[in-house]
Amino acid sequence: MTLLAVERTVTVFTARVVETEGMLARIAVMLNPYDVRELALSLDEGTLTITVEGNGFDAGRVAARLGKVIGVMDVVIS
Repeated sequence: MTLLAVERTVTVFTARVVETEGMLARIAVMLNPYDVRELALSLDEGTLTITVEGNGFDAGRVAARLGKVIGVMDVVIS
């Protein structure tokens, strides 16, 4: 049996954060219906990394939504 690796497109957003209490809940609501695969918050570095899977969505729109969350600054798309 041969297993085929499935190539998936993912977009990673990294933002500098200054406030964390309640932030993940607000972000989860704002990113609905995108296919969010990972939310990683580093309190030491003050960063939030979000991985969204799929094609055909506007990454700029997602970054703009993130930028509206209180405490999120400097969103970078990779």
